Amino acid sequence: MAKFYDEIPEFLIEWIKKQHMFWVASAPLSPNGHVNLSPKGTADSFHVMNSRRVWYQDLTGSGVETISHIRENGRVTILFNAFEGPPRILRLFGTGTVYEYGTEEYESLISPETRKPGSRAAIVIDVYQCQTTCGFAVPMYNFVMHRTQLLRMADIAESYNRASDVISSPETQQKGIKAYWTRTNLRSVDGLPGLLTAQDSEVTPVSNFDKKSERPKSQYSKLREGSAWQSSGANLAISFALVTMAKLYDEIPQSLIEWIKKQHMFWVASAPLGPGGHVNVSPKGTADCFHVVNSHQVWYQDLTGSGVETISHIRENGRITILFNSFEGPPRILRLYGIGTVYEYGTQEYESLIPPETRKPGSRAAIVIDVDQCQTSCGYAVPIYNFVTHRTQLLRWAHTKESSDRATASTEINPKGLKAYWALRNISSVDGLPGLLTAPDSKVTCLSVFDKGPRPKLHRLSSVDVNVPSTSATLAIGFAIGALVTTALPRILSFTGKFSVRA
Repeated sequence: MAKFYDEIPEFLIEWIKKQHMFWVASAPLSPNGHVNLSPKGTADSFHVMNSRRVWYQDLTGSGVETISHIRENGRVTILFNAFEGPPRILRLFGTGTVYEYGTEEYESLISPETRKPGSRAAIVIDVYQCQTTCGFAVPMYNFVMHRTQLLRMADIAESYNRASDVISSPETQQKGIKAYWTRTNLRSVDGLPGLLTAQDSEVTPVSNFDKKSERPKSQYSKLREGSAWQSSGANLAISFALVTMAKLYDEIPQSLIEWIKKQHMFWVASAPLGPGGHVNVSPKGTADCFHVVNSHQVWYQDLTGSGVETISHIRENGRITILFNSFEGPPRILRLYGIGTVYEYGTQEYESLIPPETRKPGSRAAIVIDVDQCQTSCGYAVPIYNFVTHRTQLLRWAHTKESSDRATASTEINPKGLKAYWALRNISSVDGLPGLLTAPDSKVTCLSVFDKGPRPKLHRLSSVDVNVPSTSATLAIGFAIGALVTTALPRILSFTGKFSVRA
């Protein structure tokens, strides 16, 4: 169940501080504009000023979408989702302001000592609404470490800016970070203005990056140890100029289709056209839900949630962006931009894609996306995680709801069933746009194919880790106290005349 707050509660502020990454979603107002979704994972980049304002260091990337969208309409949504510990999804809906590198506002937030290499702006967000949801479909991952490739490459590029202060030459300047901003960060993919002043700033980036810090190791890194790609600082600078450039495709290459099939989760971003509408971003992590039809079309099972934003936004304007980012192996970000179509549970189109034997409990729609553009970027700021397992809480919850529907005649709606939940929670978006139209009234009965296998287990501190009694001892003590209270308390109260003990 979603919970909304007018400000960020203190317990969520403390939780935010423990997270290793976040996602940023934004969108232009044009119905033809690209909805953007970007993962952010560099350590110590996100900051909470108070319960209504947050900010983060925006590092150099191959695009400038978030900055451009904020300049146009201000809308921005921050997402956190728990990979470790109890499940949780947190969204911060707000209005953003961009303070570029070299401005007084930027320097008041980001001193030279705390600035990250490649930092091009401070994004300040005035939070007008905070939302939590269950996160029962987000897989479990173990955090390994932060990647440092982006910081290393940006530091090398900035060294050319520092060198140009001493030896001014066009060749040196063109290798610097400001020249990169000029080449790639002045406009969004839709032509909206991006950076306005940072590229012309006379402030020279100061070097405070620890080049001796530990490099992240993954299974693929051994293949390149000692190679010219890894050992040469010059090649790293060239890599920054080339590798971080986004690559755009008119269709999904076969190599990326194979890569998609290996991923354990994805994220979906969508947005209404109204300037006051909530930009949405949702993590999706249930196994075998995402499918590639061909190089131009994909689809996924949309499972029941406390909201229905994606469906509502697709009904209004069609725009949808799918994001994959690599947590294991070589870094990569993949975005699929497309136009979505909603086929609700109970329709012929839904059943042709999702027969009963493959349907997940709680599946309410098939979201089919005609991909008009595919984009890859480096992913050098996405942390390294190890996949543990898929959570099953959402499936178990939905299975219980559907059991209530199965126990009721198809002509009736069980108030404890899934269809009643749809009718209560999934009819309209938070902005009042239409959501589910026919699924709540469908006469099709949900069949049970769910395997109630073992539940995923969270790591908890054992009695060896902390100075507390063992579980069995705790239960015994609790039982003894309960028995004592049950027998003694009524007799004590009877003496005061406030409680009567009956034989």
